[in-house]
Amino acid sequence: MGRYRLGDIIRMTRKSLSITQEQLSEDICSVETLSRIETGKQNPSRDVYELLMERMGRVRNRAYSILSVSDFKVLEKMQLFEEAILSYDYHRAEYILEEIMKKPGNTNLDKQFMIRAKSLIDYRMGRISTDEFLEELIKAIRITIPKFGDISLVNWPLTYNESNIILNISTAYAEKQDYQKGINILEEAYSAIKKSYMDEEFRITMQVIILNNLSKWYGLLGDHQKAIDVIKQGLKLCKEYKISSVLPNLLYNYVWNMERLIDKGVLSKENKRECINLLKQAYYISCAVQYPYLEQFIRKHLQVQYNINLL
Repeated sequence: MGRYRLGDIIRMTRKSLSITQEQLSEDICSVETLSRIETGKQNPSRDVYELLMERMGRVRNRAYSILSVSDFKVLEKMQLFEEAILSYDYHRAEYILEEIMKKPGNTNLDKQFMIRAKSLIDYRMGRISTDEFLEELIKAIRITIPKFGDISLVNWPLTYNESNIILNISTAYAEKQDYQKGINILEEAYSAIKKSYMDEEFRITMQVIILNNLSKWYGLLGDHQKAIDVIKQGLKLCKEYKISSVLPNLLYNYVWNMERLIDKGVLSKENKRECINLLKQAYYISCAVQYPYLEQFIRKHLQVQYNINLL
């Protein structure tokens, strides 16, 4: 999630749009000044920064909402919140959110996080409807992307916070059974993530999470082979970057889609042995990363589908 220099933001945004330094700096500052700003040798004035970002079609004040939250301790708690959400521990997530709310920050990032976090907990606890959840998420994302829904995200370098909100928006559409809408949003986000402002660790993890969700929506649309192809991309990234947090989810989705293809006769019943092995892997990884909800879910699947009891 980290901190980002203004120069980094300008450089990454410019490159994502394939704009030269000469084109961007014209009538705003010299090319030499822009070069010094992008390399961190000089800080831009607020006016220069806003003019540069406005020329690239970015919202004014955007950088001041993504540079950092107001307090590093709050940043740590935000990360703990995300970990609790990823492990489906919504009661723990709500407790962490209550701790954050005791000293709420006043940056746009703080406000955006709070809207999304509170609505996510309320939704998962059954306090608000899917439509109400979606409305709150769109309110949150439009703090930093005012034209969200009317513009393509492909060339928009996303922040970690924006990426999480977009993931939730995609999930909300999928839970309204508009899987194609959810897929379209995630495919744009996946392209944007590659140009994001995030540190590499967060960026790769977010890519894997997006691939995991894409596989679910493709599977629910009935395109099981496409879902499996997407999962393989995610598994490759997990192996290359040693990411374990999303691995059990990917393995379970792999099995679920294989089972659908077995039922349709596309794969032979002999593939059930592979399904069992993958489920066992997913179960033990869930234990290792301490995802009790997923552990129970996979254990039940093995019992019901294969009459296998794991101790």
